[in-house]
This record gives sequence, structure tokens and C-alpha cells, in this order.
Amino acid sequence: MLHPSRRLLPAVLTMVCSTGLCGGDDTLRRELERAFSGWRTAIVSRNLAAWKENTASFRQMETRNMIVSQKQLFPQALFDFPLRAPETGTLRFIKAQAKGPTARAIYFGKADVGIPDAGVIPENLLVLNFINEAGRWKFDTLRLINLASAPDVRATLKNGGTSGILNSPEFEPDGMLPPTPKPCAAPDHIAALQVASLGYATVARVNGFALPVVADAAEQHIIIGGLMDGENTLTLEIKPTVVAEGSARHLVINAVVLTGNEAKPAIRVFNWKPPGMSAPEFSEQKIIVNKITMRAD
Repeated sequence: MLHPSRRLLPAVLTMVCSTGLCGGDDTLRRELERAFSGWRTAIVSRNLAAWKENTASFRQMETRNMIVSQKQLFPQALFDFPLRAPETGTLRFIKAQAKGPTARAIYFGKADVGIPDAGVIPENLLVLNFINEAGRWKFDTLRLINLASAPDVRATLKNGGTSGILNSPEFEPDGMLPPTPKPCAAPDHIAALQVASLGYATVARVNGFALPVVADAAEQHIIIGGLMDGENTLTLEIKPTVVAEGSARHLVINAVVLTGNEAKPAIRVFNWKPPGMSAPEFSEQKIIVNKITMRAD
């Protein structure tokens, strides 16, 4: 079994190290803060009904599926998550912005998410994301952006200024309403897909459940619905990205069963590379889980 904080982190909190309404719209700010406060209170009080009322439908199912995929009980694991929702009242409000059915509120300061042994909490950016459902804003997710690698930005914000970086597309709502996924079944095996996609943008789906796109990076993602004994379908949609002249493209896909055993935490049950010099636009493969493939490699 994986530690709960490792399992639920992708569904609840994203740690990053690296226009609609105007930023001064007080009405939007109040509505977003009301939604976040309702969500935070629901988490603290372990109130499932209040959590559903204040959480976007998309995020509800994403969270439920992530928990089930890791063989935990829903909703108990939701409220047992060791990190906590930060308070915004002690942070400096930067701006709120809406675009279509999506909105973001950005804050600066010492956002305390309860990381064990964190020591002195640094001043960073907190980005809250929201989705509008039937005319009401509901909380989606948050990002805590570490400014350690951007000391000039941190200093500007600390001195009361507003950094131009906050006007970049990364900090704007995208206006896209994500479709609510179907519920997944409890898996036979907790599993992850390892995607090394350099020179490509790769979208993988396992048994119909999509994983985040991996572009010019190597990432590991929990497989929603895990892996079942026998055949599992893997589909890949692959698009070339711009690379420097003379640079090689590289694509490798591994599927691993996560055992929870410290001596052998992962067993690779699948490996795939493009058969030729370049990757096809689409590929369908079978991930087989049985006594043979489960042998430690």
C-alpha cells in the first residue's frame, strides 16, 4: 500500500516548482472566496454533503476515481488526506479572473498546507481554480507555486507590486469546461503508466480512461481504474513537437504494477517503443497482467 499522501496528491493538490472579468471585480472575488471557504470547511468538518455542494462535478469524480484506483475507500480517504487546505485570509489577494465557465483567484503569501517538517513556510503563489455550474461557482483544485527559482518575482510581490508574469497564459483560466469522467471500478492491481515523451506530445488511455498529456517530458501517472488481470487496452495518440535541429525524438511507454513492497515497489508488466524511426500518430496495444508478466524483471 502506498502512503495516502502519495496517492491522493495528484487529485487534490499540485505542487509546481517552476480574459473575462477584470482582476478588480469584487463580486467575482467574493463568490470565489465563498466557494473555497465552503469547500475548505467541508474538508475540515468531514462533511460529504457540503463537499459535494461546493466541489465541481468534474473534480468530484476525478477525486473519487483516484481514490478507488489506489484501493482506498471513498469518501473516507478524502477526509484522511494528511495535507490541509490553506487559509486565504492571511494571504495577499492578487487578482480574480473569469473566462467562460472557469475562473481563477491568485494569492501571495505563506500558504500553509500542512507539509510535515516543512520548517519556515516561504512566501509563494496560491492559485485557486473554479468551475461555474448552473450559475454558481464551485471549487475545482489549487496549485501552490514555489517561487524559489524566481526571487525577483517573490521580492516584487512581497513589496506590494504585481509581477508581469501573472499576466501570462499560465495564470489565466482557459475557459474550457472539462467533461465529467465515468466512474471507474476497483482495480485488481494499483498501477502507473511511465511515459518518456521527448519530441512528442502523447495522450495515453488505459481501458478508456485518459491520462494527462505528456509533452517533452518523462512522467509517471496513476492509471485510473488500475490494471485488471488479463488484457488491458492501451491507446496512444502521438503528435510531434518542435525540436531543435539535430535533436532526436524519444518515446518509451512502461506500465508498472505498484506493489507497496519496499524491496520491489514496482513490477514492469509492459514496455513499448515505436517500431520505426518515428512514432505513429495512433497505436493500440494490450497490457497483459498474469503470472508471467508479474514476475519481477
